[in-house]
Amino acid sequence: MAPAVPTGRPWRAGWVVVLGAAGGLVFTLGLLVQARCAVGRCPAPAVQRLFGLDAVGSLPRLFTTAVFVLVAVLAWAAARRTGGRVQLWWSAVAAGAVVLALAKAVSAHSSAEQDSQVLTLVAGVALGLVGLPVLLVAGLRWSVAGAAPVTGALAAYAVAALGLDQVTSLVVVLFRDPVLLAFAVYLEEGGEAVTAVVLLAAVLQAVPRRP
Repeated sequence: MAPAVPTGRPWRAGWVVVLGAAGGLVFTLGLLVQARCAVGRCPAPAVQRLFGLDAVGSLPRLFTTAVFVLVAVLAWAAARRTGGRVQLWWSAVAAGAVVLALAKAVSAHSSAEQDSQVLTLVAGVALGLVGLPVLLVAGLRWSVAGAAPVTGALAAYAVAALGLDQVTSLVVVLFRDPVLLAFAVYLEEGGEAVTAVVLLAAVLQAVPRRP
């Protein structure tokens, strides 16, 4: 099979901005709901469930999940259009995006953290320190177009998911203020969403065009 040709098309900044704006609106509404609940003025239960920043099935969580689904679809399409080791690399990215989408949808990270926060942090850091460098080196050695920005975006998401979670935990321990906690959760979930959109943009730019 002939090697895939990079897209060469300009980065669709406008499309990504629209997606980011939609996510920003959803997460800001989630912050307003969370902040109102923090001062004892919660809206209707249905509204809480719909816009809860870290609630399973809420719009903010579904937004990030949907972004990872799009990443998986694009990476799978890239794998289909390539062959050999490049196909293997894109298949790994697609599989990773599926895992991240499922974890976000069912709140696997939060559930694991409830069992052991330290163990979850150590495991996440270990996976990032091993898996991401392997992905980067393999992508560079196999001349995968976009390997560096895609891996960098994955690393940014890992930092947001693990690092901002620790910030939220510190707010809980040090301040015990529900309003501050609402902003911390907003920062955590919003940071994950932003880095997920960055990953989507990197993958979109790197996907080879149809032969």
